[in-house]
Amino acid sequence: MKRIGFFPLAFFALLALAPRVSAQELSPRFGLGFNTLITTADGFDFGLGIRGRASAPVNADLSVAVDLGFTGFILGGRDDASYVFDPQVSAIVTLPFQGDRAPYVIGGIGAYAPISDNSNSDSGPTLHLGVGWVQALNETTLFYEVNPALLIGETDVSLLLPFRLGIIF
Repeated sequence: MKRIGFFPLAFFALLALAPRVSAQELSPRFGLGFNTLITTADGFDFGLGIRGRASAPVNADLSVAVDLGFTGFILGGRDDASYVFDPQVSAIVTLPFQGDRAPYVIGGIGAYAPISDNSNSDSGPTLHLGVGWVQALNETTLFYEVNPALLIGETDVSLLLPFRLGIIF
């Protein structure tokens, strides 16, 4: 039986202890976006992908999020393409708005799981910490972020550098 590590348990325990906002009920948010990914996990490679995110506010400043990402390293053509599934669980701290735009800090844990036969890269857990901005539109919100991650492989550590752009509903 596989054991759950200390850090995921501590992360969720802290979130469970955080008080909810009583002045207003904050609703969950959903986002969909595109990402580019530069990785050193399989040499130096560049991929294009899509990402979905569901987030639930703990209070006005802190949210927890679950991301599901899928990236394809397709620039060598279909025959040499490789694909990666990279889910994440994150805490998002939104800093004060500056006009109709707000910066945020995002960090947490995830996984890097190659899902094709052409991939020679490691799979394993990831630790990520990044920054982003949300831009209020009329009824939706635009987000863009840089969220670097360390891929902890069996014998080495690799860098993942994604750039993301998307819409929050």
